[in-house]
Amino acid sequence: MLPETINPNVSLLDSDHQLVNLGRWMHQCELIKSYYSATSVFVLQMTQSGFEVIVSSVSETPLFTSGTLFASDFPLFEQLKHSPAEGDYLNLGRFMLDELPRDFDGIQHILSRPIAWPDGSQFGSLCVLNPHMVEPASNSAMLEPFQILLQQELSLLCQNHRIESLSMRDQETGMLNHYGFMMMAPRQLNLGRRFGAHAGIVFFELTEANSSENTLEEKHHRLLGNLVQDTIRTADVAAHYSETQFVVLAFVDSERDILHIMKRVEKQLEQQNPRLKLDASYSFFTPESTAKLAPMMEDARCKLKSMQPEPEPNQANQAPKFDAEQYDNPAADSAEL
Repeated sequence: MLPETINPNVSLLDSDHQLVNLGRWMHQCELIKSYYSATSVFVLQMTQSGFEVIVSSVSETPLFTSGTLFASDFPLFEQLKHSPAEGDYLNLGRFMLDELPRDFDGIQHILSRPIAWPDGSQFGSLCVLNPHMVEPASNSAMLEPFQILLQQELSLLCQNHRIESLSMRDQETGMLNHYGFMMMAPRQLNLGRRFGAHAGIVFFELTEANSSENTLEEKHHRLLGNLVQDTIRTADVAAHYSETQFVVLAFVDSERDILHIMKRVEKQLEQQNPRLKLDASYSFFTPESTAKLAPMMEDARCKLKSMQPEPEPNQANQAPKFDAEQYDNPAADSAEL
């Protein structure tokens, strides 16, 4: 299973994957092109938008360059998607003209080898156009070392994401911690704004009713964390922000939905443990808002009761001062009498 932070349907070119050395991938394409005396060599990735060229060998023509996107409904790509593990050698002469992208005009044969993610799902294909081979079946085995190298880099990428994911998790609740929230929430917020979603930042904090002592335990925070995670939707981001506070970035239709989330968590908490009381606060912003995440979080957090400054003593609740000088003054004593 791939880490949660890796979306296989998103192009590597659109992701911040610094561990994938695309320069090395391009160098491998150059070596393969030289070995097979091919027209071009490139790596295709299957994305939600179609088949995208991630890297390619150097070419004098602007074809099959990095970022080139092909629609996935061409029969050629369906064949690449279902090619055997040992690869495939395709004669494009058996395809009709409308079954191939225009970029493949003049290409007679394709030698391909599937590239897999560490969980076994297909990443894409390594493609060699017009290879010069006497025996295609035997010569195609030369692609295997290159295939293994690319898959090792994908495996290293996934392993690094797993390690990062562990450092972003809170051991007590299994939720994101403060660091994890600050890593994940901005991306989700930008994505939500792109699709026109309203958003709200909600902070939750436990208090205990009718008790002057703080007797909250780890199990109480675990309970609140579970209730928060059960209440929010998949697109929302929740975290155990501090020892006593939880934060949620929720995407909603209106401000009233934020209040509904807060009320629902409070009601479920009351059913689970009537002794526990919930303090909640929020800030709300629309898709066209240019407000950054950090100030919106600070605005919502400062509304919690525990974050409020202690009230300064006023004249009314101050104890009357004892004026020693008055009692040392005989005139004052006689005036009292």
